[in-house]
Amino acid sequence: MMGTIIVSAQQGQRIVYQTVGFTNVTGANTAAYIDAQKNIVGKIIQERMKTEQILGWTVYQVVYRGMPASEYNFATVTTFSGPPTQAGQGVAQKATGMSAADLGAKLGPLATNVGNDLNRGEAGTAGFSLQEGNILTVVSWKIAPQRGGDYGRYVQTMLLPLNAQGVKDGRFLGWGASRQVSPGGGDAPVDAITYTAYKDLASALPSTPPGPNQGQMNFEKVFPNQNYSAFVDLGREVRRNVRTQMLRVVTSLE
Repeated sequence: MMGTIIVSAQQGQRIVYQTVGFTNVTGANTAAYIDAQKNIVGKIIQERMKTEQILGWTVYQVVYRGMPASEYNFATVTTFSGPPTQAGQGVAQKATGMSAADLGAKLGPLATNVGNDLNRGEAGTAGFSLQEGNILTVVSWKIAPQRGGDYGRYVQTMLLPLNAQGVKDGRFLGWGASRQVSPGGGDAPVDAITYTAYKDLASALPSTPPGPNQGQMNFEKVFPNQNYSAFVDLGREVRRNVRTQMLRVVTSLE
């Protein structure tokens, strides 16, 4: 399954992992699915947060699927401080008052599971919480062979400072990057993901275009003594864009 979405990238010195579940929901079930995520699954997550190292949980609805088109129209991300854990026995019933069989009967018909990913946070700006209605532009990348280390340095030393400045300047709410752990390997369609979070769709899709040299101006503000063309060329060398998508936050807990 191609494409992933992340919530946060750093938590002290512990590695942050994200489990991502992809689902397809028919139009007739959309309202019921969203209601169930907010009022049933959300209660289970809140109960799990009492005993597990869950940093956040977010449900996204795909606004634009990108090309090639993704197979899913909803994605659920659970972010952990450290390796992912599973819900303990009886947690769901304690949170909802419903048995496992009743939950399955309630939730199962609403959506079809079409895949899942495991990601590891690599870098990210801090200081924002996702809210319902926020928009994420998500880019899936394939890293060039034997360039994983170069890509990591590019993310940490170039992209992170640039996007941290973008947050300070008020251009967007936050930015993050992660590596895909599973599925992985040379034949995996995606190796890495970056995302940019905006307040709403109007912020993500401005009505007026930026100036022709805006990218270079933003770069020189952070790196006044470095070459912008070399930065662009390095980005092209170490990775290629697999898909760009746009997603809307349906509900989120931290």
